[in-house]
Amino acid sequence: MPEWLPRVAEALHRRHGLVGLVEAPGMKVFGNAGAAHLLTGGKDGIVWGHLFDRRTGLKVKPEELDKTSGLRLQDLLDGFWGGYVALLNSGDTVDIARDPSGAMACYHAAIEGTHLVTSRPDLLFELGLLRPQIDWSIVAQSLIYSDIRPARTALRGISELLPGVKLRISDGRAESRCAWSPWDYAAKMEASNAAEAAARLHAAATETLSSWGSCFQRPLIEISGGLDSAIVAAGIRPAVQEARCVTFGPWEGDPDERPWARAINNHLGFPLDELALALDDVDVMRSDAAHLPRPCTRFFSQALDRPLQELARNMNADAFFGGGGGDSVFFHLQSALPVIDRVRQEGFGLGAFRTAADIAQIAQTDSWTVLATALRRWLRRASAYPTPMSNSFVAAHVSEGLPWPADNPWLEAPLSIAPGRKRQVWAVMTIQNHLEGYGREAVAPFISPLMSQPMLETCFSFPTWLWCEGGRNRALARDAFRAALPRMVIERRTKGSFNRLVTTLLERNRARIREMLHEGALARERILDLAAVDACLDGTFPEHDALSQFMVLVDHEAWAASWEEYSGAQPA
Repeated sequence: MPEWLPRVAEALHRRHGLVGLVEAPGMKVFGNAGAAHLLTGGKDGIVWGHLFDRRTGLKVKPEELDKTSGLRLQDLLDGFWGGYVALLNSGDTVDIARDPSGAMACYHAAIEGTHLVTSRPDLLFELGLLRPQIDWSIVAQSLIYSDIRPARTALRGISELLPGVKLRISDGRAESRCAWSPWDYAAKMEASNAAEAAARLHAAATETLSSWGSCFQRPLIEISGGLDSAIVAAGIRPAVQEARCVTFGPWEGDPDERPWARAINNHLGFPLDELALALDDVDVMRSDAAHLPRPCTRFFSQALDRPLQELARNMNADAFFGGGGGDSVFFHLQSALPVIDRVRQEGFGLGAFRTAADIAQIAQTDSWTVLATALRRWLRRASAYPTPMSNSFVAAHVSEGLPWPADNPWLEAPLSIAPGRKRQVWAVMTIQNHLEGYGREAVAPFISPLMSQPMLETCFSFPTWLWCEGGRNRALARDAFRAALPRMVIERRTKGSFNRLVTTLLERNRARIREMLHEGALARERILDLAAVDACLDGTFPEHDALSQFMVLVDHEAWAASWEEYSGAQPA
């Protein structure tokens, strides 16, 4: 063990109350003794977080895992699921694995031949083990290849153990590999019709959500009035007694979600708090991801986050629940790809025409346009990678020679996988960038139960065309919970947005944003197209994709400034 380890252990205990929980050959584990964790038989391994038994759906109790001797990672993946990071010691090797949902953070750094893994990478800098240095190539990737998450982070020396990945440490070396792959389930076709698929989805969702609900006494459920968060609220209802729901009134010009939120609560019987957006609490120069090793927040969420924190403290909430990832898991997509998937499976016949008609209804076009689009996509060369999204405010030279984000095993799809299925998996991969970095996590954990392993395995195995059957997006999810939710929510086709909120915040902060982007780190590193930035600031802020692209610049600049300020304040 390195000579600095006792000093680090003492500082962890003195500053954060962390204690030694596991000591085995080649491995020491420090943590909060009151946090959710399970020790393995022999006390030579630990599972951080929540673990559930696949057979019963019940949360695993400490004494149950304590009986398990020689627990292997495959045993966890086959017999259990949850939101966890497992550290398993077999004597000559240590395996660290993160469950497929990515519910618990896990980062890795190698320092003087010692490997450290942590859910709090900021502690590595606080303890003086590393000095923060921004990796601008990763920052550029996060702008050019929006939402594709590499294993390397934007702070040098820190990598992330991505969901479903195992890190094996042996003889001082660390190697990572995929332990759970979405492509294994995407290759299956486990439902022949919509009724069968909806029944399987209902069974998987109700058990998963009830299991998560049993872990907390006073969760705060964030409902937008949309389908995904409504399903979460309905699913955890039987397992919790003191939960509350919360929604927000709209900013002027944005859709009002409250009628649907009220209908959900009237149906389920939860108390409902309706909060006002707190625009005065938003600071565009502040990043709620300032403690994380990559920029992943949206500044407008501060307007929601600060009132949520106050409510959570007042009710002593022990978790936040949301429908994050639902659009991706339930394949909410206006695309002709399911037509191609069905032709590949069944041949060109009546089924393909029906799917084309379903997609046409969703996209408000005609079947021939959908079929023509499908044909063009069919003739295009199959790709193992998703089409990268661009950012029109990034300088053109930045993308020249910029490599793809590396070491994400979910990124490269087997060419045998149908294109619609690829898109569904990639959509789940990209949403992982939006499930962390919220200020409310300082109060209680933020749970996105629709991203759980049983949900992924179930939803990836359904034919993609069933998700749009009847001209309805997320059709299987609607059918699965038709009896559990009010009809106006099940049949809702519109979605809320915060576009007017974002443009209001940008308009209020034009001068500050111009200064921060012209004089900040992104401009210094020649990443920005300042002429495009000025054209946006001098005119009317754009809508939809371009608005998101501009907002991301502000988020990235605030994140970079926070780490550069931190680095400058640290002693050498």
